[in-house]
Amino acid sequence: MQVQITLPYQHSQADLETALRHRFGADIPYRILKRSIDARQHRNIRVTYSVTTDTHDPAADFQTLIARQKQQLQSKEVMNARPVVVGTGPAGIFCAYWLRLHGFTPVMLEQGPPMMQRIRDMARFMKQGDLHPWSNICFGAGGAGTYSDGKLITRIRSPFISFVMQTFVDHGAPEEIRYLYNPHLGSNKIRQCIKRLLDSMEESGITIHYNTRFTGYRTSNGEHISGVETHDGQSLDCHALFLATGHSARDVYRLLRHRQAQMSLKEFAIGVRVEHPAVAINQIQYGPKYRELYGSIETAQYRLASTWKEEARAVYSFCMCPGGYVLNASTDSTGVVTNGMSNYRKSGRFSNAAIVVNVSAADLAERGYDGIDGGLALQTELEATFRASVNTPGSSHIVPGQRLQDFLQGESSSSLLDSSCLNPVAPSAMHKLFPEFMYSALRKGFTSFDRKMRGFSSHERAQVFGLESRTSSPYRIDRDRESLRSPSHPNLYPIGEGAGYAGGITSAAVDGIRAAQAYIQMLTGVEGEEMTQKSKHDSEP
Repeated sequence: MQVQITLPYQHSQADLETALRHRFGADIPYRILKRSIDARQHRNIRVTYSVTTDTHDPAADFQTLIARQKQQLQSKEVMNARPVVVGTGPAGIFCAYWLRLHGFTPVMLEQGPPMMQRIRDMARFMKQGDLHPWSNICFGAGGAGTYSDGKLITRIRSPFISFVMQTFVDHGAPEEIRYLYNPHLGSNKIRQCIKRLLDSMEESGITIHYNTRFTGYRTSNGEHISGVETHDGQSLDCHALFLATGHSARDVYRLLRHRQAQMSLKEFAIGVRVEHPAVAINQIQYGPKYRELYGSIETAQYRLASTWKEEARAVYSFCMCPGGYVLNASTDSTGVVTNGMSNYRKSGRFSNAAIVVNVSAADLAERGYDGIDGGLALQTELEATFRASVNTPGSSHIVPGQRLQDFLQGESSSSLLDSSCLNPVAPSAMHKLFPEFMYSALRKGFTSFDRKMRGFSSHERAQVFGLESRTSSPYRIDRDRESLRSPSHPNLYPIGEGAGYAGGITSAAVDGIRAAQAYIQMLTGVEGEEMTQKSKHDSEP
């Protein structure tokens, strides 16, 4: 039996159990499926629980599936096959982890350092401007997701989501991520979980080569990948190559283009990162008297979108970080990129989010960015323009900023307000740096958002920073929808955000598992496992 229980925001565990006892008529075991906040009525904010009396642990289903497939693999005598996984972001980690659970001992390549060294490198960049090209917000153990909000929410539907959540819980995440409507670990907790998971994977027999850049691959018969090459001269045999290099590994895109691997141009988005005082967003979402009504309440979130079908245009929020920080996510000194992060408690004084406009193939072609490399060309050009607006040559340390009202009115800001940005900021006439179609769409988007959240765009202390250009990959590395293999190389599995098949930590992790599962089914010749069939095509586009 599944029921919904709605309680006042300020309630206790005992209140929930009393309500369940009243509903069921007795004390019986239960499991929370979902918890969400309904703040539509500011004076009566409620919490809704979806609860089931089915206490079956989904983890048991995965254990059964893994045991069955492991036995099938052993009977095929394929356990000596050693796959190579490039990248230690969510897609790469969960791909390798799923393979290891089935008895394989994959090799992982990571161009950046282990977690603790990466954290030290980031602190040095924020304080001194010393940007490491392989150890930054995007590169290093854990990938870009370890410097984000630690959001685990996803729009996809897949049975593997529960496996991902349970794996995080097994490595230190709070149990609540299994049922919260907006599960969130924060940058601090997700780094701890990822470090524990990577350490346990190494202890189990997986080899992780940190500070090792993937630079190429060799083939037999022109198509089958037989080995991979690294920057330090290593040549590793490879039974299958899982490419999980993230959306900022532009050297990998260039390599694949050079090797004529099949790729496509993918729609992406570019914009700014907007920041408000967290109190301002709380007042919009919870009401001006939220403190006296509710006392301590979790920092408010929002999700905004506006579309204009006749123009094929959309402006929307992305990676909203309540009580968070604005980050300089640059990967080299030729351009500036922004991102955002929150810690688990979401206790910072500011809240931020990307506000971006879609960029289509037609947009690129109309402006001379032809071919499948047009998206990357536009990204690179704009990042360089934003960098040059506030930085000296050879540096990308300073983040361009502008007061939101000035940005919308097309006026320069003489100064900036206090900000959460962990790098230095400086005023920039950002409204002049965007192509007209982007700036016009952003202005329309902010105007519409102010109608949906009164005061969002008109707040006097709102600021924008840029450039927000790495929300997703400008490419899709093509693959078959069923086998998940590249049409160019029969044992190449492009996975995760960098390949264009995910849009966040959880969807990337699921995509990594799906690819590993497809590889296992290819080796065993056994398809049709119920759990896998349910999960087909469940990656975000």
